[in-house]
Amino acid sequence: MNHCEPFKGLLVGLLDGELTPDETRQINDHLTRCAACRAEYEQLRETTGKLAAISFQEPDDAVLARVWKSPFSRLARNTSLVLIIGGYASLMGYGLFEFLTSGKDELPAKMGLAAIVLGFLILLVQLIRERVRTYQTDPYKEIER
Repeated sequence: MNHCEPFKGLLVGLLDGELTPDETRQINDHLTRCAACRAEYEQLRETTGKLAAISFQEPDDAVLARVWKSPFSRLARNTSLVLIIGGYASLMGYGLFEFLTSGKDELPAKMGLAAIVLGFLILLVQLIRERVRTYQTDPYKEIER
């Protein structure tokens, strides 16, 4: 069976027609003499035929739109956004806490960083408030874009 190893890798190439004429002749000669390789080749050929018979039907746009608008999809998107923003905020808070409680840095650097973070948070809250207000009063929110 050890003499079969060089031919095992060529079986799929024979099925796909990717072998050179010399390789094709060599493996066909081997298959006429070796029952184990011939059985494996037949099994591969049968499996390849079954796989070729399987068809995949692409979902149409209406199905994809329905999946996108499903409550589970909206819940998953919203949950992931909350987790990402919450994780980012907790890391920022932890870093800020560590920076402010360590005695290594000067006070002006700490105050500058605190001003930047505070400005970022105020801007973020303002942006979120504006988006919520706009969404609530948007007369076209039900129209598909």
